[in-house]
Amino acid sequence: MLYDCPECGLPATVTHRARLSSTSGQIEHVDVRCAADHRFLGPADRLRVLLPR
Repeated sequence: MLYDCPECGLPATVTHRARLSSTSGQIEHVDVRCAADHRFLGPADRLRVLLPR
């Protein structure tokens, strides 16, 4: 599945996925790298999925 890079908007893929504890329960976090080699580590719900055109 491709995502929109939060920094530049290029296609990005998830390299690692994990559930981490928080005060409001577990939250899924992802490690994402894009075509420009940017890295995003944060909550999965912050990523926008790129749909095929």
